[in-house]
Amino acid sequence: MSLDLFSASDFSEEVAISHLPFTRDITESVPLKPDANKNDNYSPIFRNKATASRLIQRIHPDLDTHHKLFNNAADMFGDRPCLGKRPYDYKNKTLAPRFDYFTYSEVKTKKNNIGAGFIRSLLGNPFLDPQLESHKKVVNHLRDWPTYGLQKSGRDNQDFEIEKNASFILTLFAVNRLEWVLTDLACSSYSITNTALYDTLGSDVSQYILGLTESPIVVTTNDKIPVLLDLKKNFPEQTKSLISIVSMDPIDLVSQNWFDQAKELKITIQDLNQIEELGSRNPIRELPPKRDALFTISFTSGTTGSKPKGVMLSQAGAAAYITSLTCIKPHAAPGDKVFIFLPLTHVYERQTSAFAWSTGYYLAFPQVTIGQENVNAFSNMLEDLRIFKPTYMSIVPRLLTRIEALIKGKIKELSPEEQDKVNQIIEYKIKEQAKHDGAKGLNAAFDQYPPYKFLREIVGYDNIKWVQTASAPIAPSTLVYLKASLNMGIRQQYGLTESGAAITSTDDYEAKAGSCGTILPTGQLKLRSVKDMGYSIDRLEGEVMLQGPQMFKGYYYNKEETDNSIDEDGWFHSGDIARIDPKTGRVSIIDRVKNFFKMQQGEYVSPEKIENRYLSSNPQITQLYVHGNSLQAYLVGIVGVEYEKGLKFLNEEFGFNKIDISEHELLEDLNKVEIKSKFLEKMNQNVRGKLNGFEILHNIHIEINPLTVEREVVTPTFKLRRPVASKFFANVFHRLYEIEQSLLHQAKLRTAKL
Repeated sequence: MSLDLFSASDFSEEVAISHLPFTRDITESVPLKPDANKNDNYSPIFRNKATASRLIQRIHPDLDTHHKLFNNAADMFGDRPCLGKRPYDYKNKTLAPRFDYFTYSEVKTKKNNIGAGFIRSLLGNPFLDPQLESHKKVVNHLRDWPTYGLQKSGRDNQDFEIEKNASFILTLFAVNRLEWVLTDLACSSYSITNTALYDTLGSDVSQYILGLTESPIVVTTNDKIPVLLDLKKNFPEQTKSLISIVSMDPIDLVSQNWFDQAKELKITIQDLNQIEELGSRNPIRELPPKRDALFTISFTSGTTGSKPKGVMLSQAGAAAYITSLTCIKPHAAPGDKVFIFLPLTHVYERQTSAFAWSTGYYLAFPQVTIGQENVNAFSNMLEDLRIFKPTYMSIVPRLLTRIEALIKGKIKELSPEEQDKVNQIIEYKIKEQAKHDGAKGLNAAFDQYPPYKFLREIVGYDNIKWVQTASAPIAPSTLVYLKASLNMGIRQQYGLTESGAAITSTDDYEAKAGSCGTILPTGQLKLRSVKDMGYSIDRLEGEVMLQGPQMFKGYYYNKEETDNSIDEDGWFHSGDIARIDPKTGRVSIIDRVKNFFKMQQGEYVSPEKIENRYLSSNPQITQLYVHGNSLQAYLVGIVGVEYEKGLKFLNEEFGFNKIDISEHELLEDLNKVEIKSKFLEKMNQNVRGKLNGFEILHNIHIEINPLTVEREVVTPTFKLRRPVASKFFANVFHRLYEIEQSLLHQAKLRTAKL
């Protein structure tokens, strides 16, 4: 059965793409007929309703790699804006109030020059040592590139054949930049596998990745050069293959001291402009990768605090994850734009950006901040958005809750009459959008009301049509409110690095918020009963298991973890617990297999389920981390609140009249036992009947924004790192358990005395 949506004999690549996205059936999934060997522990297999008869790998036979998809886009959209950024004056550290761009045709030329430049510069590197395996691959790249790529994956990769067959590994180490995508495209067109480092990894993990991949070249930003030199100095064995650093910033910024250190450490330093010029003077024709060639190694964030696993994605897998979004999302009309804000080091934003350029969007990137101090990423994002005014963007729950708080705060600044009118409009839209799937609640008079329109302008969403969110749970109330207040659609998605990011998605205007939508055409899904946790396929609840063309090929040089996660039938065990709606086939993530623990009385507790219940039922809180263990009889939690809501609680519940107090003063008050007992009481009232008695929180600690990447308690995609968070808040938990103890028990004692 064909893996192609459209055949080459009937359609050209351009015509095939023009038939997408699907307009019917794409928002539902359906169960396949049970096979003869049905296992009562597993649900039926679910596929997207639009393509239920087969799994799709690509749109067209000639669009079967990441490389071919971009070249096709360059041919289709040659003169359209492709990649843009705000010009940055490195000397004065100032930004232009505009975005400049390269066209699709210009990007194609630039990425080819850069790809050729990487190869030429490495071949001419004075520190190249053919005795090292990765350097030998550099020497033989122009000869061996057609051989890269094996039809193996998962358990079939017995002796690391996939890893040994790959090219040398180029490493990216940078925040989102136009140059990041240029480098990624260059690697793809010249059969070079890449990987990425990011700031929060720390030196131990960074050296581990550089050692495991034996990467000879790192493309980075100027501020990361001394970090890389220190890694080479302090971990000489692990970084012995590293001989080239390429800066995305001008070579003029590199100090003489760094050049001297680099020479001693047998490393060359160049900038990307020099690489591009070298490739332009000494061109190499494209070296198009095979379908099975290794596209990238994406290292997971390591939610357990252990060393990250390198997820191997092939060129065909990348083509599949681009195809999946191309089937469901609107393609760009001239002038449509996307802002690439989330880290490109993770597959989620790489999938977003690849879909965007494959269908003709104009992609822009966050402002350069090299040389600046005290950078506020959220404020910078808003500044960039107000200038660029995107059509859509990817975002994560933590940012959406901050936008929600910003919008509500701005509404309070309006006159009483305007506040009433805006809130009436929002309530109207909430009701209209809940009537049925696809209902936008558009109203010409309401939509043009200046104070309401102004809410979009505050965020830079003047032209926004929809956003998409993934990577972490989000309160349905936040989705409902933002759709209505910002007059935009929101797609909620689910996926993992192992699935090439999103493998399920909602429509932009789904009436009932909270699901992650339906399985996409490039994957299939089934559930496994997890009876110890109370989840059974009889109720269509269980662990999510995934299979399909966009799934990963295994973990890089980690056969044990590969075999642990992929069963003998080729199904990936996600560790996530889902519920499937029997009418629509839509998926809701409700829990996590690996996170449950046993309480003192022997009850099994799933913290993610509890967190989701509290967050969805308590709009006054923005973050929650539930903690407990087998030595304790009850649960405690770390609670995040917005400043305004915390202050409002103090004033309304305790008759205070406090105005503009500091965050420190606010938190001191909120964490007084009497006050937080009242706060906890309200939280528990709102989950009554939704949780078991042993799942109720007995004590809490309140902060404004307790779960941050800077604290390393969440990953860069804002997934909670529970073992790390447990250590970070150890002193807090000691106070909650040993000193303050159960606030609920104390309340009962007070009541009994009365």
